[in-house]
Amino acid sequence: MIPTLMCVDDDKMTLMLIRLILERAGFCKQLLTAENGSHALQYYDEQQKLPDSERLLPEVILLDLNMPVMNGWEFLSAFADQYPDWANSTKIFILSSSVDPFEKETAANHPLVLDFLAKPLSFDALERLKKIPAIASFFN
Repeated sequence: MIPTLMCVDDDKMTLMLIRLILERAGFCKQLLTAENGSHALQYYDEQQKLPDSERLLPEVILLDLNMPVMNGWEFLSAFADQYPDWANSTKIFILSSSVDPFEKETAANHPLVLDFLAKPLSFDALERLKKIPAIASFFN
């Protein structure tokens, strides 16, 4: 089970459904949410102020691409610039309803992105994630 997962998405209904699926699947112990990339970065800003022993850093991020204020691509760029150590140790998955082949290709070639998942999140997608080596260790 993943200790802490963050979902960055501007749609409250999507977040509610993701929470239900993750809980039913026993996929993570704790779910953090942010409604856009800017709010996710604010979370990391607050964590940076805390002593290491008090920080709650997600091991996995599910990231929407199309959000107001700061979209997923902007978040990835800012996260890598501001928190390179955390960015490199966090497993990031795009979770998007986009069918744009360019976005899928960009995600596939992005150094911080492990995979592109189609919305809505499904139990099958979670099972697929569990088989990815970077995630599998949480479930052994």
